[in-house]
Amino acid sequence: MASPTVFLRGPGWRLPAPFDLRDPLEVRTVEADRPGDLAGLLAWLDEVAASGRPERIAAGFLTYEAGVAIEGSRELFRPPATPLAWFALFDTARRGKTDPPVKPSEAGEFRTPPVDEPETEPLIDLDLAAWSAAVDSIRDGIARGDVYQANLTRRTARELRIPARYLADLLWEENPVPWAICIETGRQAVVSNSPELFLYADLRSGRVASAPIKGTVPLLLDGSEDAARAALLASEKDAAEHLMIVDLVRNDLGRVCEAGSVHVPAFRTVRSFRHLHHLESTVAGTLRGGARLSDLLAATLPGGSITGAPKRAALGFIRRLEPVARGPYTGAAGYVRGDGTAVFNVAIRTALLQGRTVSYHAGGGIVWDSDALREWEETETKSHEFFRALASAARESEVP
Repeated sequence: MASPTVFLRGPGWRLPAPFDLRDPLEVRTVEADRPGDLAGLLAWLDEVAASGRPERIAAGFLTYEAGVAIEGSRELFRPPATPLAWFALFDTARRGKTDPPVKPSEAGEFRTPPVDEPETEPLIDLDLAAWSAAVDSIRDGIARGDVYQANLTRRTARELRIPARYLADLLWEENPVPWAICIETGRQAVVSNSPELFLYADLRSGRVASAPIKGTVPLLLDGSEDAARAALLASEKDAAEHLMIVDLVRNDLGRVCEAGSVHVPAFRTVRSFRHLHHLESTVAGTLRGGARLSDLLAATLPGGSITGAPKRAALGFIRRLEPVARGPYTGAAGYVRGDGTAVFNVAIRTALLQGRTVSYHAGGGIVWDSDALREWEETETKSHEFFRALASAARESEVP
């Protein structure tokens, strides 16, 4: 089995970029789909954070299903195809130089089926008809007052071989983001090119922040970037959707923060990337004395922007309407450092490489004003960089 590695890129990590972690000191994994194992893993992360050894970094991921179990919704839990959580402990004092980007000739022999002519049909868990029925089900729930918003996602899986680091390079070249991470466990790989911060925590000072994203439009509308930004800011649907999630994140942080400390220093600002504009807010607070990282994770997992409001009701809709477990997608990927800092992304724009299969999810928040076809088209827009990366890999693999 190959040695685990974690590779981080982007300014959001607050680490020298890029940051390559190899040769772990030890590995603590949750190999079985047992929610009862998570308490021990979180306690271990607390120990790393409190160790006073800044050269030590525990890096890895918690799946969406780990968040469901930690939240307490055991009846809504289903096992993913990966460990519930996976972390490796690295000593950065002996960290080697960052490897150059991986090229096909250096990565070993692989061949990617052409994206427009796959060797096998892609596995799409929700086609447009099933997606539309799921959107209608959520809207019916909103009409009954069961939920105000629920995040709905769909998976596409393709049979192919591509090195994880090479896919990470392609995604980064296509769209540099603040919180990109490539995790290779030795059994599977998680490649997350995420624009969204789930948590930043400094346990010494008690400072904590989250930056939820809700609301997305393509970079250009009618050929204009200004028109796209204006349309996003003017959208009543996106404004309502965004406000609900900001309130949810405020409530989550309020469970572990000092009374009155939770605030919103930036609200509904437009964050622009190479292909998309997003609405982003920052929610910050001060942890109560004695609060541990595990307390913070228990209060906030799974993230509000990828579940809905109220959270537990949204979890129920997700469990009933999505046919497969999400796994690392919409979980949290990042690191915990021995100086008491921790940074996790929201694992969106995330691919799972396992065996000969690469799977990729995309989704969005469904509210009363949602139109099924438009929401479907938004998932297509969010998936463009992934499929462009696969097309690029296919072309390069065919070069003699």
